[in-house]
Formats: sequence, C-alpha cells, structure tokens
Amino acid sequence: MSHVKATLIAILFFSIASTVSAEPIPSAMAESSDANISLSPLPKEQNGSETLYVFDVVVHKPEEMEKLLGRIEQLSSTITPNKDDPRLALVLHGPEIAFFTRKNYPQYMDMVDRAAALDKKGIIDVKVCDTMIRVLDIDASELPDFVEHVPYGPAEVERLIKQGFIKM
Repeated sequence: MSHVKATLIAILFFSIASTVSAEPIPSAMAESSDANISLSPLPKEQNGSETLYVFDVVVHKPEEMEKLLGRIEQLSSTITPNKDDPRLALVLHGPEIAFFTRKNYPQYMDMVDRAAALDKKGIIDVKVCDTMIRVLDIDASELPDFVEHVPYGPAEVERLIKQGFIKM
C-alpha cells in the first residue's frame, strides 16, 4: 500500500511541477524545457550575514545539472564555506537523482565529483527525495554517501524556506 501512496504522490507532484526531459527517465515524464539559472551575484542580508538559498531541483538533462553546478562553482567564491551549515541546499526530487547512482557513475563521474567537492568544501548540502527514489526504483544504497536523504523533496524545500532559506 505504501508503494501505491508513493506512486500517487509522485503523480500528483509531477502534475503540479514543471518538468524537463532527459535520460534515464520514464517516457511519461519526457516533457522538455530548459533550466533557468540566475547569473546574478548572491546578495548579503542587510545585517551583513550571508543569505541562505535552497535550489528546488527537478531537471532531466545532464547538461542542466552541469549548468547548475557551474553556477554554484561561480558563486562559491562569494560564499564563506561552512561544513556544518552550508549556505546553499540542493533538493533533488526528479529524474536527476539517477545521475548520482553508482551504476551511472562512469557516465556522470565529473558531475557527481563536482557535487561531492562542493559538498565537502561546505558550499552546498545535497538532499535527495526518498519518495522519488522509490518511484524511480532506485535503491538508496546506490547513491553516494555525501547526499542526505529526506522523506519528500517539496516538503524539505518548504521546511528550509520556513528556516529562512530563499527558494531559487
């Protein structure tokens, strides 16, 4: 029964969320548009502290994920790294999760290594949606250790917003 709930939640999510296309994803989710990534510098809050950002990530093309990581690398020079409390959170809750699996590592090695390096430096905190992992039939053990698992990606985005993160 929980598998049915997870499937229904995913169907509801994909009917609400805007999606784009890539491999490997089920053909039912193969609609396409380009990711929109801002090139503006990250502003500081008026009190001088750095602002917290959450990237609500649902991309379907490796090129879009690469573009997002490139943008984060550009921003990393303006961010004070904090391994205990990164300023940027990436919540992955779409087909892009498959890019990070062990079986796809040879194909997406550069992408995964870039994300791992940004995580290790304390620039980003990568989170993956366990609901979508089940929908995509990915075993949690197939994902690298640097990613944090959250029960439901959209709820995690909302939780972070309530904690003061700005949604990108």
